Amino acid sequence: MNEEPKLEPGHRLDRYELLCPIAQGGMASVWLARQHGKHGFEKLVAVKTILPLYASDLRFQQMFLDEARIASGITHPNVAQILDLGEEDDVLYLAMEWVDGDSLSKLLRASAQPLPVGIACRILADTCAGLHAAHELRDRGGALLGVVHGDVSPQNILVSTRGEAKLIDFGVAGGANAGLFKGKILYMAPEQALGEPADRRADVWSIGALLYHALAGEPPFEGATPAETLERLTGDGAPAPLPADVPPQVRDLVARTLVRDVERRIPTAEHVQQLLEGALAASGKPTKTADVARFVGKQLGERVEARRKAVDLALEAARQRQVLDEMRAGASPRTGRRPG
Repeated sequence: MNEEPKLEPGHRLDRYELLCPIAQGGMASVWLARQHGKHGFEKLVAVKTILPLYASDLRFQQMFLDEARIASGITHPNVAQILDLGEEDDVLYLAMEWVDGDSLSKLLRASAQPLPVGIACRILADTCAGLHAAHELRDRGGALLGVVHGDVSPQNILVSTRGEAKLIDFGVAGGANAGLFKGKILYMAPEQALGEPADRRADVWSIGALLYHALAGEPPFEGATPAETLERLTGDGAPAPLPADVPPQVRDLVARTLVRDVERRIPTAEHVQQLLEGALAASGKPTKTADVARFVGKQLGERVEARRKAVDLALEAARQRQVLDEMRAGASPRTGRRPG
């Protein structure tokens, strides 16, 4: 590959105009972008690209392509939709559904205390629904592909302003890569942390670790250092008891997900979802996505408003670039409008 061009607002990757960077992870960056179509069609999307440091690394390119292959086959409202895969100017990119919201990690950080039980259960029940759809992905012959997400963590669950949970980042997924995951150790199953073969039950452990974190305010086996965390994770100790206000059904569910013996662990994300839905029903006041939306608005309202202002500024900057380009070309400037 040739040297990757510097990406900046206004750069185009085929029909996607980059507007502003919105996130950066270990190997990729994510941009807010505007998709252009015929007859003035416009739409906001998220565009993910490999960081320049890894752009020429064939291993990372393959992981990127694997993410596109796996995630594009999952059609579920609780999995962020992959819209397109392309390459422009030697830049590999994924165009994805734009989710107006924030990560579960930001929600956990913004809350001064553990999440309300209903809110935590609703978010993770919906996440389980999307996760199960990924686990059940099959080839054309109907055989299971053995998909394992491998990094079900607060950073990889988006919670929209409408209260919807969206699972993202399947870049380390796939049955063939079991034991080679690069997930976050705080939420990682013991067998995964030890480099042993892992299946969908590793993701079930991660859901349990996430639920524990949401209800207790900290991950179940967190140590002062990564080494101490690994020692606690792979040892035989149990996490501290959950707060007294957590219902017995939810306590039991968490305990059954955080079982080191894989054969005794809850086997599927669908089963976890059913147990969470049962716990919500038993509470007498089932939490709905609308309740999550109100909670997100309360906890992340300032961040949401700041992001919307940033989007408006990026769109205005794009409009001004368009006007300048048309003036340079001798065309009559057109009035820009915000895409839907």
